[in-house]
Amino acid sequence: MNKLQNLELLFDEPMVGESKYGPYYLYAVKNGSDTEYSFFAPEDVHEQIRVMHKGDRFQIVKLAEQKGSKIVTKHEVKAIAQTTKPQQNSSTDNYYELMLTSCRDAVRIQNELGGLMDAKSVAVTLFIARTKTNGYG
Repeated sequence: MNKLQNLELLFDEPMVGESKYGPYYLYAVKNGSDTEYSFFAPEDVHEQIRVMHKGDRFQIVKLAEQKGSKIVTKHEVKAIAQTTKPQQNSSTDNYYELMLTSCRDAVRIQNELGGLMDAKSVAVTLFIARTKTNGYG
């Protein structure tokens, strides 16, 4: 709590699963040492670091704030270095990968809801939200 941690991703993608408490996102990370750690990222943190790749580093801090009689926690995440990953196209702005991830997630959402949602609309919505929240413009 209230302690800044520097973490490095050890794999491109987390292990994703479902428990009785809902979905979980398990990342393998290092914190500047040679020791590997398992990091169960809350969904808000997962949404911010999911576009990162193996070797990318970020800072994270868990903050607590009193709101009335409740204590509300949130996480602040900040990328501190990005590795360059070879891309098949000439673009280096990462929009291609963000769109692919958004499309894959949209199809998962559509399947989970039994076709209730239009995958194309969901993909575009996810893409726009991710580009705005991840510093792409």
